[in-house]
Amino acid sequence: MEFEPIVGRLREVRVTTRPTADGRSSVTFRNFVVEMPYSKDLNLNVGALLAVETIRSNTYLILEVADYVPVHYGMINMDGSIPKEIRDQVMEEVSKSWKDGNSTEMWIDVFAYPIGYIATPEGFKKGYLPPLPGSPVRILSRESFREFVCARNGVEIGKVIGEDIPLTVDLSKAMVYHMGVFAFTGSGKSNLTASIIRRILNNTNAKVVIFDVSMEYSILLLDQLLAQRAEILTTDRYSPNPLDASRKFMRTHVIPEELEKFRENIRRRVEELFTSGKIRTLYIPPEGSMGLTFETLLELVKDQIDDKYTAFAQKPLFSLMLRKLDTFMRQNRISKDAPLDDSILSILDEMENEGRNAGLKENSSLFSFISSLRSYINTEVEESEEYDVEKLAIDILDKDESSPRLFILELQNLEESREVVASLLEEVMSRRKRSFSTSPILFVLDEAQEFIPFDTRQRDKSELSSNAVEKLLRHGRKYHLHALISTQRLAYLNTNVLQQLHTYFISVLPRPYDRQLVSETFGINDTLLDRTLDLEVGQWLLVSFKASLPHDVPVFFTAPNNLEEVRRALEENRPANPVNGK
Repeated sequence: MEFEPIVGRLREVRVTTRPTADGRSSVTFRNFVVEMPYSKDLNLNVGALLAVETIRSNTYLILEVADYVPVHYGMINMDGSIPKEIRDQVMEEVSKSWKDGNSTEMWIDVFAYPIGYIATPEGFKKGYLPPLPGSPVRILSRESFREFVCARNGVEIGKVIGEDIPLTVDLSKAMVYHMGVFAFTGSGKSNLTASIIRRILNNTNAKVVIFDVSMEYSILLLDQLLAQRAEILTTDRYSPNPLDASRKFMRTHVIPEELEKFRENIRRRVEELFTSGKIRTLYIPPEGSMGLTFETLLELVKDQIDDKYTAFAQKPLFSLMLRKLDTFMRQNRISKDAPLDDSILSILDEMENEGRNAGLKENSSLFSFISSLRSYINTEVEESEEYDVEKLAIDILDKDESSPRLFILELQNLEESREVVASLLEEVMSRRKRSFSTSPILFVLDEAQEFIPFDTRQRDKSELSSNAVEKLLRHGRKYHLHALISTQRLAYLNTNVLQQLHTYFISVLPRPYDRQLVSETFGINDTLLDRTLDLEVGQWLLVSFKASLPHDVPVFFTAPNNLEEVRRALEENRPANPVNGK
């Protein structure tokens, strides 16, 4: 481990406690005050790493800089009680000493906090040891910073702010443990998300499915749509004439200001997409027309038991039917999400015999229920030529090298889009369970607050989509199904979903609650997260828990401009070269 030449001293250890974001408990942070000598050449930035000696020999506690403030001895006790003439004179002398830069009466107070790692002769280890007050504090050199922070042989996603080194991450591992992009409007969420997707497509074998309600990713990833095996699925109807279709496409999609001068060039490339058949209409069946599953049947039987209008004498028979179905599913290893078929006809025959033995009339609820099930099972389903969710799921799961790798679902109607998200995720998970594969699939939810809100409702289908996404994040990793969610407000999201994310990309979050939520999730000092308020467009704080980085350390970085990559492809009038990210 190597250090910068400047050495500071640990002056003070502070312990701060505040209520949690939900107000139910409290959270405590350790804050260290380090006194560094002032120098105009001091290379110190928020996010820099420090090492301080601990009570164990040759062992250092690793700290991260959250803030730093220049201090001058001449102004420590300066307040309004001192006459103005004296204050002016003192401040003038202080100002001169700052310019000279050689006074021993000035220093820098550095506020840092432990990130849960210690440095030993054997290397970096997870843990904590109390530091020695007054002991030397050193700044990790650029190479030591790179070794500690960046993933070896990883994919470059930007430049570390203040260190001028590429930030490399393990994208495959980041996908496995799910990702989140959180920032206020105008901070560049879509730009970063598109940039991450671009690198996933060009550095992994994963397929990517984007749920786009803002109608912007077809432009942000236009070069990838042309270069990759890709499809745009839309609920809109376009003219069979590619020229007319491309003109309508341009009217309904967001064109960033930076690409306005390429508008006609973009239209021609979109026309290519229509000509090559990469833009297809997704058929959404009418509500309630989806096929029944075994889970639906179990719920229908339970409803009959709970229904107050069901005759009391028939409820035991419905309970018996429920038990027979459960036994049948266990013996035949049938999952709840399996489609209902004629395999249950034998159970229906048994229940009809039980009903007759019990002396039920032909118009009883039990016989009517069984009759309706028979009608459903015996009705042949006509094969549709429309491209629907089931066919889309088959294409997504297709392991053939010629199958599409990038799918963009353009969903303008919110209620309809929630239903599509729920049905597609359920269909993909169900099929993946029945035919296991290790090929990774990443689902991207833009404007995630519309699909996984904290307050879900059955009426607007948000309960459907929220349950499906939560199931994906809880159990999808076992089946190599992963998620990236992007939103403006963490406060509006399903908290069960947030707990499943291991990698956060955070930019400006003006509301304290949002910052506190991230702080508590990862145990990050509030002061460090407050620094995100100073970030410019395109600058981010990456926080990862055992995922994209080798160590759990927050890193400030500047993301590449995705629009520049699209612009370059448009200027060259050909798809952009794959990003190698090395």
